[in-house]
Amino acid sequence: MSEWTPSERGLLEINHFIVPGSVLDETIDFLREVGRSGAEGFVLWAGKAEGRTKFRFTRAIIPEQRAISTDDGLLVVVDGDALFRVNKSLYKCGEILGGQVHSHPTSAYHSDTDDHFPLVTVLGALSVVLPDFARNAPKDIKAWACYRLREYSRWTPLSKEDRVIFE
Repeated sequence: MSEWTPSERGLLEINHFIVPGSVLDETIDFLREVGRSGAEGFVLWAGKAEGRTKFRFTRAIIPEQRAISTDDGLLVVVDGDALFRVNKSLYKCGEILGGQVHSHPTSAYHSDTDDHFPLVTVLGALSVVLPDFARNAPKDIKAWACYRLREYSRWTPLSKEDRVIFE
């Protein structure tokens, strides 16, 4: 039996995302650290499909990034060279970039910038937004916002069938 790889439908058939504690801890630690200085942070989650409906994240990747404050709000910029290094690493490990996580200074939601300029672009990918610069994570997990990329530039909240399982 050959290993499953995403098709043109990407990860749309996936409905269970498994996030190990080590991946979550590294993510929260980084977002909280940059949040202390009033900046948003961005973390990528890499992993592999387990069958057709499950995806297990295997590691958190913190790309080289710049936090920027504008009159319209905060944002994070990851340049092309940093993304190239991430993709090269993914290829070597046989992993897929299946999720992205970032923080907001107040409530968790997907902004227009989040919708139109994601770092993860495979259909079906997961996007998680933590409120309050991850200050209260993971205790405030019910306040986190989780989305899926259903079509290009169209992120929607998780459906009733979707599950994000933190181990």
